[in-house]
Amino acid sequence: MEWEPRDPPEGINVTPTHPLSELVTLVAGIVGVTVVIALVGGFFLDAAFQRLPPRLETRIFGSFWSGLFEEATDHPRAAAAEELLDRLATHWPDNPYELRLRVVAFEEPNAFAIPGGLVAVTEGLLDELESENELAFVLGHELGHFEGRHHLRGLGRGLILQLGLAVLFGGSAGETLPLLVAGIAETRFLRDHEREADRFGLALVYREYGHVAGADDFFGKLPDADADLADRIGSWVASHPVSEDRIEALDALAIERRYPREGALTPFADASD
Repeated sequence: MEWEPRDPPEGINVTPTHPLSELVTLVAGIVGVTVVIALVGGFFLDAAFQRLPPRLETRIFGSFWSGLFEEATDHPRAAAAEELLDRLATHWPDNPYELRLRVVAFEEPNAFAIPGGLVAVTEGLLDELESENELAFVLGHELGHFEGRHHLRGLGRGLILQLGLAVLFGGSAGETLPLLVAGIAETRFLRDHEREADRFGLALVYREYGHVAGADDFFGKLPDADADLADRIGSWVASHPVSEDRIEALDALAIERRYPREGALTPFADASD
């Protein structure tokens, strides 16, 4: 038999798939694996953060407040608000935090719990109040988030996301955690967390005054949870959804626990008064 050499078939070393298709498949695979790793890693980080000892939490996050927001250190009600926070904390015997209060120079009414034991309230919130009892419930509610460790929810996932964005678009890891802490102000807690914080806050109000009159008065000054988003941006309701059901739940809780719903309201005076 005589061997007759032939040219190899055309395209034998070339894949029939277009190179761009292969690139897209490769990139999609890498992104998919990265997303799965991020979700799983974020889940475990969330669990770790929620079990973080409060002292270590304060060491990690306690110094990140400086420079994040413009403070209103000269607000006439700042000292009274901090003194009220201290009084409410005495009714939480197991409090593991060294609580602090800062007033933020925002016109919109808002309050939020920052990791490390910091409660921030805006000038707009303090300006809206007509009684100390109103502020007592708002502060008590924020303490309820600390008590339930709700303020650490999503921190692990957020950290991974921020680190990923820093890698992709530039920025140092040192800038990531402070920005993440600043984002706590926009956190939307789970409904169960809101109810838990409400129950805790209402109990603190009762222990402080012997009744819960005025505790939900501030809700009446806020837009309803179903209002247009444009009407709710920046307000306390944006991160603490208010509804008739929630107010009714507070009323039912007061009845169940036999908290008196009537009583004298304590004026919330300026430092100059």
